[in-house]
Amino acid sequence: MATGILKRAAGALTAAVLITSSFAGGYLRRTAAFAAAEYTTWSQLDPRWSSVSMGMYNIGNSGCLITSLSVMAMHSGSIDGTALKNLGISDISQFDPGVLANAYTRYNGFNQWGGIASWGTISQIIPSITFIRDAKFNSTDAAGIAAEIKAMQEQGLHVIVNVNGHHWVYIEGIVDGNICMFDPASDERIVTHYYTLAGQNEYWALKGKNPPPPVDMSGLLTAKPAEEYFCKGEPFTDVYSTSESSEVTYRLSAGTVVTVSATDGDMAGITDENGGISGWIKLDRLAAAGDEPELVTGDINGDGNIDEYDLALLNEYLSTAESFPAGASALRKCEEAAGDLNGDGVTDKGDVAAYLSLICG
Repeated sequence: MATGILKRAAGALTAAVLITSSFAGGYLRRTAAFAAAEYTTWSQLDPRWSSVSMGMYNIGNSGCLITSLSVMAMHSGSIDGTALKNLGISDISQFDPGVLANAYTRYNGFNQWGGIASWGTISQIIPSITFIRDAKFNSTDAAGIAAEIKAMQEQGLHVIVNVNGHHWVYIEGIVDGNICMFDPASDERIVTHYYTLAGQNEYWALKGKNPPPPVDMSGLLTAKPAEEYFCKGEPFTDVYSTSESSEVTYRLSAGTVVTVSATDGDMAGITDENGGISGWIKLDRLAAAGDEPELVTGDINGDGNIDEYDLALLNEYLSTAESFPAGASALRKCEEAAGDLNGDGVTDKGDVAAYLSLICG
């Protein structure tokens, strides 16, 4: 066992080579035009309406909220005869984010920066929609936010969330703890697979003609209990930005441990500490780590001794921690726990000092 783990640690010396990661590219991923019947795929960059003005800006560069509101109007079945008249169209098939943005302009609904000036404007345009509140979630993690959204949807409310300080998405619903969305800027369905919820995110709650319908499960990832895997093969295992992307964001050496809790076809999602996905690996590049061994504190490699080999593993774990993607590590969780030699609840440089004192003392 000691030999195998030492090989794994040695291999990790060159692990986590960061290549590149560009979030801004997400805004350029989807520009195809769609009919009103396909409103769940509406993009703010659709060329049919991306240039529609919103104050000093337009939908393409500032229209995530107006696009999300358009999706909500369709998803809730709220566009009736009165709404059609207010929108200046004769049939629901003519409705799209550009139509709603033009109506907002006529109702003086935008400020000069393209922001929505009054929460109540949506009710003036589409009377079946009632603005309930603009607030922040109480929770500071994805699981808590998911629970809050679920509770609101059970009350019949539709929720639009600010996911990163400047971008809004319509929330379709909660499935197995995952927050499912229709995003004006990407094709991703799971919020935490594409955005980081930092806690206390702002949201809009609205009531429409109909409550949120059940989540359409097609295209959603398969959730599974979190499980540890080893990266296998040499020289590296590639980590991709999404399950369908060819963009490599990291390379992990053989023996690196990754935690997986979701799969998408032949791809496995690396799960971070908040339950989000930090990257994707081909399943055939992974080997299940199996049951955790019972380890004595200090004996990371499980050979019955607390010695320089355990210290080497600890040093490798600490030296690679910042360069790994979240959810990847040089050690398994049980090995990390065993490395807490000083018993302070954290495996860190303080434990290096404890090992040196024990080994050299």
